[in-house]
Amino acid sequence: MRRSRRLWTRLVALCGSCAIVTAMTMLGEGRGQVIQQVTGQAPLVFDQVVGQPMGLPHLPPQGAWGEVINVTSRWIVMQNHTGQQFPIAIEDIGEFLVRWPLSIDALTNQSVIEAVGQEQGNNVLETEHVDVFEGGDRTLVSPTYNSLLANNAVVTTLDPGFNRLMSPWDYGGQNLLYGWAYPTGGNLGIPTRLHVVGNAINRAPLQIGIPGNNVATVIPYPGQGLSVTQVTRGNMNHVRKGDYAFLMPQQIGQRGLILSQFVLYKSMPFRQFNPAAVR
Repeated sequence: MRRSRRLWTRLVALCGSCAIVTAMTMLGEGRGQVIQQVTGQAPLVFDQVVGQPMGLPHLPPQGAWGEVINVTSRWIVMQNHTGQQFPIAIEDIGEFLVRWPLSIDALTNQSVIEAVGQEQGNNVLETEHVDVFEGGDRTLVSPTYNSLLANNAVVTTLDPGFNRLMSPWDYGGQNLLYGWAYPTGGNLGIPTRLHVVGNAINRAPLQIGIPGNNVATVIPYPGQGLSVTQVTRGNMNHVRKGDYAFLMPQQIGQRGLILSQFVLYKSMPFRQFNPAAVR
């Protein structure tokens, strides 16, 4: 009797395992069919991820790069550096942004600039890149002036350890305080950085109007120039085969990847792009 019960238990467990494997295979086949319908060809090695349908062993949660190999009005198919192909439905993208190359000369007083760089004192920051927001896309950001500590923590008004008001003279001490009393993985000794957002006031040098009726000056690192990109909200009309994108995945769903953010990188300025051109 005991032996029969053991055999029955093992049989139930075996049947359950077979059912799980079958379900995982069906999920992989379903996603493979999506890729084949969009691209007209079978996926390369997409079924390698089926073993962990709710995880992303080959597309890390902190983000990864991919190339667009096909696009329709609803679907984007991405391929990573190992040849894996991932279908993405437009409704499975949380935030869709596009970065377009731009020059400093194209800025106007209506342009909103975002910059993050090393603080040099007197509202001067050094950086290698700035983002520009125009028209309706200016609502993607808001006027900002924040000092960032080495671990990306924002400098606070209250000392988190002694509960007293902080003055500018205390910033260095707070940097150390976050390092030992509230360890967050930051490296001590890294200069405090500035994060500023505001309208462009001057182009040479680049100056930004910041909260408090102040001005922040943005300069490049010694011997380098400033790279500039215009950031816009994205849609499927912007996507072309061969484009590169940075993905922030959440999980692999039944249809394909589910993303918290999709950032498309274009090789031409936004003003030169023709959305009606053949894909």
